[in-house]
Amino acid sequence: MPLEKVTWTNLESHSCTTYATREYVAELTVSPWSSQKTEICMRTPVVVHHRPHWPSKCEYRSGTIIGHFAISHDEPDCVTYWSGYKNWGCTAQGSKKRHIEQHLMNVPVNADYKEFCATTPAHFLNQEFSGADSCLNSIWGVYGQWFIDDPNC
Repeated sequence: MPLEKVTWTNLESHSCTTYATREYVAELTVSPWSSQKTEICMRTPVVVHHRPHWPSKCEYRSGTIIGHFAISHDEPDCVTYWSGYKNWGCTAQGSKKRHIEQHLMNVPVNADYKEFCATTPAHFLNQEFSGADSCLNSIWGVYGQWFIDDPNC
């Protein structure tokens, strides 16, 4: 089958996998007998939210080529955010570390809370963080913890 006739079908959205990112899967219309099916899969984009995306991985399953796509835009249900800033003070006298904690909001049901905690960006004390240093899951929710340098501690 010529490459220009290869298309993705049965595009499905799956669960949120990390901050602002959802996994999609689709089937590729290429012959399972093709010796280059994986290469063709990796070179063929699918359009999601009006943009082309290339697979993060391809697999051969029961005679079908399946592409996996990590879509990291226009997925508001996958966007988590921090709330309830709490400064717990110095971790210990002379530690030079300050303990900050925040509540992680909008964590998708059945999601890996540690992944979202580690990848949800934060901004406080005039600093940017790509995620929390550690995470705690309690009956009150998921909390991110930061231990930041502070010469006053």
